[in-house]
Amino acid sequence: MGKLQKAREKGAIMLMTMIIMLVMLFSGLFVMEMAIVEEMAVSNEQRRLQVYQVAYSELDAQYEYLIANSSVLLDATAANVALTVIQNPTGCSNPTQVCQTATLRYIGEVPPPPGYSLGKFIGLMFEIDSAATLGSTGARSSQTLGFIYVTSI
Repeated sequence: MGKLQKAREKGAIMLMTMIIMLVMLFSGLFVMEMAIVEEMAVSNEQRRLQVYQVAYSELDAQYEYLIANSSVLLDATAANVALTVIQNPTGCSNPTQVCQTATLRYIGEVPPPPGYSLGKFIGLMFEIDSAATLGSTGARSSQTLGFIYVTSI
């Protein structure tokens, strides 16, 4: 019975080793899947931040352009104006780049800000809407900047 006992012990050790190896295999697979999910989450966050920064920087550039070219503001009082993209003008031709749009919208007349005479000046309120989309990833950001342009009556 000594040989049979040793054979059974060897079989039990081999079975336990196989079970431990299977547990380690599934643990390794789980860790790999979690790493892939984390990588996807970080990648999505990077894309989201990229389109946010592009949309926001377009607002600044458009504002500076509009203040220097006030005739565009007066044109917008009749209808919304699609603005020419300044920061990334060729992005829509390549699906791996950020595609942008910028729109100027007239909101209405408002009192001028403090420091201006109510009888001589009027405020025209506008909004610039900048939307950025990153190719086919679905990452999108839409930012809006409101401002008052003061003009004489």
